Amino acid sequence: MAAVYCDGWDDGVVNPLTPDQAEARDSAGEPYSVVLLAGGRPHTVLDISWAEGYCAATRYDGQGRRIAVHELRRAREGDLFLRESTSWAGADGAGPKEFSHLAARHRISWQIGGRRNDSIEPAGDRGGRHTFSDTGFTPPRLPIPAFGRWKALLDSVARVHAEACVMPFSEVCAVPHAVDGPFRIADADHHDLPVRTSPQRPWHPPRPLRPRGLDTLFRDGAERTVGERRMRISTHPAGKLNLPSGRLVAADPSSLDYGEEPFLTTVPPGPYPVTISLATFTDDPGHSRVAAVRLDITDRRPARWELALRDGQDLLDLGYGEFFGFGVDAGLACFVDEDNRERLTGEWQSLELRDPRFAVIAGGDMIAWSSGWGDGSYPTWVGRDHSDRITTFIADMLLFPSED
Repeated sequence: MAAVYCDGWDDGVVNPLTPDQAEARDSAGEPYSVVLLAGGRPHTVLDISWAEGYCAATRYDGQGRRIAVHELRRAREGDLFLRESTSWAGADGAGPKEFSHLAARHRISWQIGGRRNDSIEPAGDRGGRHTFSDTGFTPPRLPIPAFGRWKALLDSVARVHAEACVMPFSEVCAVPHAVDGPFRIADADHHDLPVRTSPQRPWHPPRPLRPRGLDTLFRDGAERTVGERRMRISTHPAGKLNLPSGRLVAADPSSLDYGEEPFLTTVPPGPYPVTISLATFTDDPGHSRVAAVRLDITDRRPARWELALRDGQDLLDLGYGEFFGFGVDAGLACFVDEDNRERLTGEWQSLELRDPRFAVIAGGDMIAWSSGWGDGSYPTWVGRDHSDRITTFIADMLLFPSED
């Protein structure tokens, strides 16, 4: 087998790399791909980004049809575990474009805590599905390979693939990942694959949305761009939010009676100051929007930010640019303590937002505001100081998603 390095595979080699360039990316944790050839044809494509602890192995058959994809993620212990595996089988007459839609499909996903979920679709996209879910399954594990140890990686993937397919209904899983018989992998001296250059790589690592420019959202007079227009930031104290349990809920106030859950991150009970960030169009002073809302737990500056999570949410489930957020359907958002949530479920019906587009309810038991551009989903960021202590919550209304 031979190894070809590049930015990715898309029915051809996209933005080829030399082995030295690929190894430099590997060391830096930057994304790259390895196309492993058997008989001059793609056998397996590895998409690697160690900064995200990510490796995807896509297996092709002799007709160029994708027959298995294994997504590996780094566990907290430092090794890799099999996060998701999808296999296709059957549909012998289907070509590469139709095969993944018509072939029988088996998808398995694991949560690091031990839950396994199976989805069997015997007719592919043509209908019919069996799903299974159970706990007590340890995700298959394998070590992170050194650069160039592609045979060891293929052998490990074949092993964990076999471990995953011990279920009695798993005949769809019976897709070999390694080449039959002994083999070795060397860097390709040349190949006959199509090659093209592109400003965009054909894949992205599962890098969730990151907070951008949060400081400028609370800097009076700062200006940000929306399209070709400018907006100027002003900040407005909104009083103190009462957190009798220290369990914060961020939600649309019209959905509080649907059991909106608090964040897993908790703080000591007490009242905490809230600040509204308002963005106003510089060429239309009468048009303003809430850009973000900050809840300060201490007066220390945050050294880092993380996404606020609820029970059952895991960053490993997020793809490129994705986030867990609270949904808005009524154009409103709020902060409220979990102990006050149920009591205040009806307050939104009589809510009046005056400039600067926020309201304090029930003496600080809820603080509500107009939600950015309107309905949608919005993340909440948690700030921590150098000692890992919580300093801040910021509900980001995503007015400026493309900047910074």
